[in-house]
Amino acid sequence: MFKKLLLTAFLALGLSAASLEVDSNIEDITIKDQFEKEHKLDANIKTILFASDKGTSDLLRDYLLPLSENKNILEENGAVYVADISGMPSLISKFIALPKMKKYPFSVMLLDDSNKDNFTKEDGKIIVYSIEDGKVSKIEKISTSEELANIIK
Repeated sequence: MFKKLLLTAFLALGLSAASLEVDSNIEDITIKDQFEKEHKLDANIKTILFASDKGTSDLLRDYLLPLSENKNILEENGAVYVADISGMPSLISKFIALPKMKKYPFSVMLLDDSNKDNFTKEDGKIIVYSIEDGKVSKIEKISTSEELANIIK
């Protein structure tokens, strides 16, 4: 009995997602956006912008909205915006956050409890994953719109 329990624990640990790091392959990650549409990360993506808290999500949104009025600025830059809503109460996300996000002219890929461990979280920092050939080539942490301007133009 103990052996079965130990084996189950090891299998569960082995199946849990590890955070992306340099040389990690992104091509097996699938994330739903604010419209429940699934997006599979692939080699066409050059940059992942990850916001793990409300402050960094607000910074990203406020930076992207004016740039996205006439064009899909994320797509033009080969970038995706990923937000962690896993800690948000479901009523808040369902009735407040998601309806607001559905008005955005760009997709926001939303992490939930099933995929939240794929990305490194740091409050107050946007984690920028640079991607080459479907693999993470560099990870930066930024916190200002000036730094964002160097990535998304």
